[in-house]
Amino acid sequence: MTSIGRVFAAIVAALLVVGAVVFFLIRSPLASEGVYRVATAVGLDAATPERHVVPVDFRGWVVVHYGVWGAPPLREEDGAVILEYPADGRLDTSTPAPDAQGFIQRGYFRQTPEGLVPLSRTSDIWGEFTHLIVPDEPGSYPTQSAGFFVGTMTEFRATQWPTEHRLPASAGD
Repeated sequence: MTSIGRVFAAIVAALLVVGAVVFFLIRSPLASEGVYRVATAVGLDAATPERHVVPVDFRGWVVVHYGVWGAPPLREEDGAVILEYPADGRLDTSTPAPDAQGFIQRGYFRQTPEGLVPLSRTSDIWGEFTHLIVPDEPGSYPTQSAGFFVGTMTEFRATQWPTEHRLPASAGD
C-alpha cells in the first residue's frame, strides 16, 4: 500500500470513529441536554423539554395520543412537560403535539420506588415514531400520535409496531 493509501485509510478510520462517538453521545441524556442548551443559547427554536416516565416493570410499546378531545392535559414540572404512562403504556392527552419545527429535548425514565431512573437511548429505547392524523370531517382537528419501545433490542425486534391511533373528535362532540 502506498503512503497516500495509508493516509487515506487512517483519515477514513478516524472519521468513522468520530462519527460513532458523536452518534452515541448525541443519544445519551447528558449529551441531549447539552445540545438543547447550546441550541437555545444560539437562538435555535426549541420546544419545551419532555420527560417520558414509564412504570417500574414496563416493557413494550408506549404511545401518546395528543389533541384528544376531553382527555386531561399534560402537566409541567421544572420547565419540562411530563408524560407519565399508565400500566398499559397508552396515554391520551388534550395537550397539542409539540411543534415539529423546533429542537425537542426528550428524557426517558423508569419510575421506581427510589425515584426516577434514566433509560438509555442506546440500550433501553428503540423505534421512536410520530404519526400525524389529519381528518377530512368538517369541525375536526388534526392530532398526533408518538411512541417508542422500552426493552432490549431483541425484544424490540420480536414485536410489531403499534397501529392504533386516536382519531380526533370534533370540537362539538
